Amino acid sequence: MKKLWKKDRKTAHEWIKIRCSEDFELFCRLFFRHYCALEFNKFHRDTFDFFQEHKRAIRSVDCAPRGYAKSTLKTLLKPLHDICYGLEKYILFISATKAQSNQKLKDVRAEILDNVALCDVYGLGFESKRPGTEAFQVQTPDGSIYLQTVSSGTEIRGLRFREYRPTKIILDDVEDSEEVNNPELREDLYNWLMEVVANLGTKETSIEIVGTVLHRDSLLMRLTRNPAYRSRIYKAVIQWSTRQDLWDEWRRIYHDLDDDKRAEKAFKFFEKNKKEMLKDTEVLWPEKESYYDLMLEMEEKGRRAFMKEKQNAPLPSDEALFDNIWWYREETRKGVKGFLIERTNSFIPMESLEAFGALDPATGEGSNKKGKGLDYATISSGYKQFLNGGGCRLFVHADFTKKAKPSRYIRAIFEHHQMMSFVKFAVETNLYRGLLMENIKRERKNVEKELKKTGVKQWAIRVPFYEIDNRENKIKRIFTLEPKINNGYILFNRALSIDYMNMIEEFPKADHDDAPDSLEMLWGLVNNRYKPSAINLNLMGSR
Repeated sequence: MKKLWKKDRKTAHEWIKIRCSEDFELFCRLFFRHYCALEFNKFHRDTFDFFQEHKRAIRSVDCAPRGYAKSTLKTLLKPLHDICYGLEKYILFISATKAQSNQKLKDVRAEILDNVALCDVYGLGFESKRPGTEAFQVQTPDGSIYLQTVSSGTEIRGLRFREYRPTKIILDDVEDSEEVNNPELREDLYNWLMEVVANLGTKETSIEIVGTVLHRDSLLMRLTRNPAYRSRIYKAVIQWSTRQDLWDEWRRIYHDLDDDKRAEKAFKFFEKNKKEMLKDTEVLWPEKESYYDLMLEMEEKGRRAFMKEKQNAPLPSDEALFDNIWWYREETRKGVKGFLIERTNSFIPMESLEAFGALDPATGEGSNKKGKGLDYATISSGYKQFLNGGGCRLFVHADFTKKAKPSRYIRAIFEHHQMMSFVKFAVETNLYRGLLMENIKRERKNVEKELKKTGVKQWAIRVPFYEIDNRENKIKRIFTLEPKINNGYILFNRALSIDYMNMIEEFPKADHDDAPDSLEMLWGLVNNRYKPSAINLNLMGSR
């Protein structure tokens, strides 16, 4: 091929175009080596085979694991192939948000601007010197192709470019990870697809949907039961190990937080028993993730997240998220106060720990799922233990969980401080920016006066307060605690209040979620997720 290229460049170009017109896989390998460094997996090969059929008016749904190049293949490389060969006149990209949709167009634009070999062979260019972020035309020697982006659920009836209606519609990650849990919003999205999207084009228009299954009744799952759609579901783990007894022992070693060599010992155990532990196992993309890699990921992210993101098999939403609580209790051994972890009988001296706290203030509005009653003000107070192997463990030691006025729960902050001596304290200020911190500073002065009056020598309160303005979805944040709680990185005192533990143990079905919300902030605080601002008045900080 190199000799042919040197001899007759034009002939080489024509030869490549002829070959790649019928071989999408070759097209990917020749022009996009930066995306195709690994061997293709079954999902990729099935996709190549499907596109070889050159069908029109197709309806397809592909559910593939997160991180397995489904968007790269179906919303970047294939549209570029369509552009190069004039297979489409008008491609419409749809994702859950406008930013996601625009990113698809940005990736296409980047290849046309920067992929010299691609443009050299196919003569690609833009009609405008500044192609848009939401729509643009690509010029080829055989004509132009129009590309446009929209977000899901928007009013897009009657879309048209010149005489063309969309000839291909690609829906990629079209479902919102929060809204998918709402049955009414799931129904709205399904109806929008059937009533609006399905009628945008002509009888020749193709609709391709790709994503990860986020809910058992999600749009993708419903479409897999629709006979008009060619649907396929792919899982990162195709066949699980039959020796779960050995993997359970591996987990016990891996999660022994009192052993700073736990990861090394777990791997040695795996190496020793590798043949049996991997017997009959099969994974979708071994060149990217081995079975051992996937097991490590499941331990890190938790079974619930793993089954959804990697297996396209989300667990039922009515299951308790935190179903493996680790308990401890206070105990004194040989005059040393500490915590006894019930499951391992390990004793942790308190003198080696640091205290932290976090407040989720009451908003004065009902936050419970039934829509009745005020929400709780919740303080989560705990001790941080530094682990020798890196990272930390959190002992949730005390709580304030009550429907209380601001004056009462602000007072409770300093009551907990006198008991535990906080090194940091976090306060969510989404609805009270400025106001709540002023009240806390005022109450601190009152407490200092009281302590000084009673003759306490260390009457000054020196606690750095961190203002937390949470912009990320609360439910998403709480879900990230699942592997930490279920694997013993976060432990709970037997003396915690019933209201507090009910919210933890019944989440996500509890009437209130103030306790897990404050706990998530506390976990972020002990892991240094929040930073002081440049303006740090009177030991006050902000996120």
